[in-house]
Amino acid sequence: MDLMVLLETLSVPRPGHSPALKQTAAMIRELLTAWNIPFTEQVFSLRYHQNFLMGLSILILSSLFALFILRRKPLPAFIAVAAIVLMLVLEVEFSVPTVSALIQKPTENIIITHTVPDAARELIFTAHYDSKTDFWDHIQRSYIQKRFPFFLVLCLLLCLWAFLANRMAFLRLMPFRLGAWLLTASYVIYAGFAFSWLGGYMLMDEHSQSFGTIDDGASVLVLLAMAKDIREGRVDTGDSNITILLTSGEETGLHGARWYVKQRYDNGRIAPLRPTALISLELIGQNGNLYYATSTSSGLFRSYKSDPVLAERLNKVWKGMTGNPMTVISGGINDAFPFLAAGIPSLTIGHDGNPGSGYGGFHSIQDNMARANPANIALGIKVLEKFIESYPPQPADRSSGSG
Repeated sequence: MDLMVLLETLSVPRPGHSPALKQTAAMIRELLTAWNIPFTEQVFSLRYHQNFLMGLSILILSSLFALFILRRKPLPAFIAVAAIVLMLVLEVEFSVPTVSALIQKPTENIIITHTVPDAARELIFTAHYDSKTDFWDHIQRSYIQKRFPFFLVLCLLLCLWAFLANRMAFLRLMPFRLGAWLLTASYVIYAGFAFSWLGGYMLMDEHSQSFGTIDDGASVLVLLAMAKDIREGRVDTGDSNITILLTSGEETGLHGARWYVKQRYDNGRIAPLRPTALISLELIGQNGNLYYATSTSSGLFRSYKSDPVLAERLNKVWKGMTGNPMTVISGGINDAFPFLAAGIPSLTIGHDGNPGSGYGGFHSIQDNMARANPANIALGIKVLEKFIESYPPQPADRSSGSG
């Protein structure tokens, strides 16, 4: 099996709105069939233009907000801001369709399972097979994202000014009006940046598309290779059930992982049949040391800490193989989030990209085959297999989801 040839096949722009997404799913199915690996498909509705529709709604509502502030209409201005917050909370925090319900299509998660008699635990490994191209990369967009609370407070203060200015004549003097206009203009400019972050991909031509080699093609490849090794008996799974979840729609709101957790665990209201833990692969296969993230967030308000027991176990395996401790990063947005929200111990891992672009350059044309590190891809397979084998068949494991 030539891993790099397979990776090159996976490395095509495959965003949710592209036919290439379905073609990639078909390629994965054909590969698994050729390897005689059983799998199931989990079909769901992908709201593939969620980010564009949210960005456009923010831009429209922000323009209305500015108009209402300039006309000193505080209630309509407040309603416009409240509509933005409500939309983001429903769409981003809870994956409840609002504007994103306007455009949908069927897509599927691909699930590979390996079960053993009298399993003591289940280990789930996940990676997403869709890609994304953005106007800004991960690092650049964080500057926009982190300023949302500040501009939300600014909007509320401007609503307060409009309310008081209708009652206090001195607040309608030119210095106060000019200040309000400038602050309103700064917010509208911010809304433009937010649109460029969320919906800017609609403005990108075909020559600027990300190939998604590292985010997250190489991670998918690692899990496929591991599934083949398990099927062919090269991995001792002990008394662990193994589930490999290849998700669609991670780049458009974690849709695939959210759907899996909703269907299987009712978002945490149904307890797993046995202790369960998840490893989410993000950015596996580029240069650098293996990292783990201390937390995972929705991208808006909620954030959950990664499981420290999983981190300790994987770090021990990695250090035993390489002599180096894992790199620790603060967090990110990925498919571990809905599992953590449902109370399932989870950990996100990848390679830190050093030397090189580090965590920058993703969602852009820089994420291509030149970024792939064959040695790290092969090592990624081995470390996950050693991680599986690190669970000895002992009764103590039955008392902890991640131990």
